[in-house]
This record gives sequence, C-alpha cells and structure tokens, in this order.
Amino acid sequence: MTGSDTTIDTVKQKKGISWQKVCQYAILAFLLLLSAILVKSFLDGHFNSIESFQEYIGSFGMFGPLILILVQLSQVVLPILPSVVGYAAGAVLFGWAGGFLCNYIGISIGSLLAFYLARRYGASFVRRHVSPAAYDKYYHWTQKKGFLWFLILTIFLPVAPDDLICFLAGLTAISAKKFTIIILTLKPWCLLLYSLFFANLIQWDFIQNLIG
Repeated sequence: MTGSDTTIDTVKQKKGISWQKVCQYAILAFLLLLSAILVKSFLDGHFNSIESFQEYIGSFGMFGPLILILVQLSQVVLPILPSVVGYAAGAVLFGWAGGFLCNYIGISIGSLLAFYLARRYGASFVRRHVSPAAYDKYYHWTQKKGFLWFLILTIFLPVAPDDLICFLAGLTAISAKKFTIIILTLKPWCLLLYSLFFANLIQWDFIQNLIG
C-alpha cells in the first residue's frame, strides 16, 4: 500500500468517526429535549391520569399520533409515564388499530434506543436509569445461557419488565440485528392485545351507559 492510499484511508476513517459522533450527539440532544418537554408536561399535571393524558394528546390535533409515538418512545428510556396509560389513550383517541400502530412504532424505537444506549455507554449508564433493586433482581439473567429465551418471553408476554430487559440486553453479547428482529416480530402481539382490550373496554362502558 502506498503512502497516498494510507492517507486516503485515514481521512475516510476520520470522516466515519466524525459522522458517528454527530449521530450520537444528535440522539442525546433529542433525548434531552424530549425529556425536558415530558418533565414539564408531567409537572403541569398532564400525566396524572388517563383522562388528563388523553386531553393532552388530543390538544395537538392532527399531530396527536406523532406526540403519542414520541411519548411512548421516550418513556422506555425515561419512565415518567406508565406504558399502559399510552395504550389506553391510543385506543380511545385513534381506535384499536391507530392506537396499536402509534404504540408499536414508539415502543419499538424506544426499545432499540434503550439497547443502543446500554451497548454504547455500559452498565454505569443503565444503573443510573433503573432502580438498584430492579437491576440487581434481573441482571443475573444476563449471565445465564438461557438469557435469549428469557428475552424472547419478556418481550412477547404482557405485564413483563421489558423496558428494563431492553437495557440489560445491551450489556450482553446478543447482536443488534438479533435484538431488532426480536423486538419487531414479538413486541406487536402484546401491544395488539392491550389495544383490543382497551378498545373493547371503552365500547362496553358505552353500551352500559346507553342501556343504564
């Protein structure tokens, strides 16, 4: 290899690193901005109940679905709002199909983001974002050979600590590709169950009020 070839490779490598850092800083800036908005909304009382959250999302009009996606995305990393509130609000405002789609997009991106942040910044970052008790309770699963199946069941089944497990998965040797496939193929089913449940619950309440 000639000296000029070495110089070209070095320049390309520096450019690649530069763009990688730009992307990392952009993601962090986006998360910080989104976190600040969510904290303000929380302090303003918009997350106190399902009803107040519905009014909050509905106040954005045609941008309501995008706001729900962003909220569900961020709550994986910053659990300021229980996921179930977003599931219920989505079913009320956009129907079971629209609510499911918003929640699926938001939760999936948030799960992948949690995995990426844990993989990039390590256990110290994860410890700052989850409770010590939860970390100690589930971390030992990452050291077992059966962690992949534990991850699959956690993502597939409802009422599981999947947000925490997404962080912990980033600390394991599982590839980003395999993790992405698990999230995109298994996450929809429990979200679909939640959407159908809340949509039918709303319809049942309406019927009861109508005949009552």
